[in-house]
Amino acid sequence: MKFHINSFSLALRAQKLSKRTVTMYCEAVAWFAAEHLIAGGQLNEIDRRHHTGGENPPPFDPVDNWEHVTRYHVETWCVRLLNRGHADSYVNNQYRCLHAFFQWLSEEEEIPNPMGRMKPPKVALKPVPVFSDEEIDRLFGQFKGKDLWTRRDHALLLLLRFTGIRLMEAAALRIEDLDLGERVALVHGKGSKDRTVKYTFETARALDRYIRARSRHRFSYLPHLWIGPKGSLTSSGIYQLVERRAAQVGLEGVHPHRFRHHFSHTWLENGGAEGDLRELNGWESDQMLRHYGRSAAAARARRGYDRIMEDMH
Repeated sequence: MKFHINSFSLALRAQKLSKRTVTMYCEAVAWFAAEHLIAGGQLNEIDRRHHTGGENPPPFDPVDNWEHVTRYHVETWCVRLLNRGHADSYVNNQYRCLHAFFQWLSEEEEIPNPMGRMKPPKVALKPVPVFSDEEIDRLFGQFKGKDLWTRRDHALLLLLRFTGIRLMEAAALRIEDLDLGERVALVHGKGSKDRTVKYTFETARALDRYIRARSRHRFSYLPHLWIGPKGSLTSSGIYQLVERRAAQVGLEGVHPHRFRHHFSHTWLENGGAEGDLRELNGWESDQMLRHYGRSAAAARARRGYDRIMEDMH
């Protein structure tokens, strides 16, 4: 079974998918094989320790050949994951990884696709985690100093807020990717797909101040935009920076991707075109547009309620 996973990995890399995406797909398939198929669906300590009360499916004869995998095996794996307390969005993602594998396998080996007529697990709609005005004021009100690190953090958070770029895209930015005069940045997105994003005058000024201070640092020669005391900032370093800055003003649950949520929600809430948002965010499908569209519509409905009910008072 391992040979097919390796071949699947090669096929994904040939499509120029990112290393992270290839790893996610292949790890999902390998996990399904090792913990469910080969084990015959037998529950293990993880199932017992994290069981949430749902009825677990009965075990089956161990499977060590992809040709013998059936719809039942995939469905029972999804049930096990849900019973462990995994979010429905996580299980949906695991399902989609397996679906991609079996679609590739059926085309490659000309065997039936056990997931051919299956539907992915439903994902419950949840409110988009955006910032309130008070949280924005607290988060950005802390940047009073003129030292290099204060200017860096301020510029970074403004860029996240007003562009919605992904964490890995922010970490990959280079000095040469910025055009402060035009207020645009060349972003290197998923699957080696570049796109151009726009940012505000406030963000451009903050970036300019940071770059001037950066030019006097011993790591100014490094090509990456964001530097720290030990060199270029990694994705992990940026994540920790955001968490630390939020904690300093008493905010919890703040991470880089929340700025992407906030940007997308704010764009649609204020009447921005869906097609433009799709281009700015580097989305290939309309799935995320529908998600944020519902969120923005709900916000508009709440504002409309206050306006209408106040008129009726």
